[in-house]
Amino acid sequence: MIKNIPSGIAHVAIPTDDPELTVSFYENLGFIRLVDHGVRGMLQCQTCVIEYYPRRQEEKPAGCIDHIALTCEHLNEAYEEILAQGHQMITNGIESNEMFAPRTNRFFLFKGPNGEKIEFCKIDE
Repeated sequence: MIKNIPSGIAHVAIPTDDPELTVSFYENLGFIRLVDHGVRGMLQCQTCVIEYYPRRQEEKPAGCIDHIALTCEHLNEAYEEILAQGHQMITNGIESNEMFAPRTNRFFLFKGPNGEKIEFCKIDE
């Protein structure tokens, strides 16, 4: 077992063909816009966060959840542990994006035993 375990679910990612419909649907359930970049963003309802973005393929997958993102305080150490265990990596090392600009979102993805994508992430101040 790795020593640098995640501390919770960061978000659930849902690819969409209709971002406006997705936002409207979740706003009706009590979610508010945490991050809004038009066709992609984050919605939040208390501690639950949903990321939405345009679907990356023509054919819809069997399920509609793209990945599970887990918050991890010691991201570098966790990456080394996951790599050492031989898990199939999806990202090329630890990557980053500006989803929460001016803060930086650092993350890596790897495959779970059923092909599910698992993301470990940390938002740096």
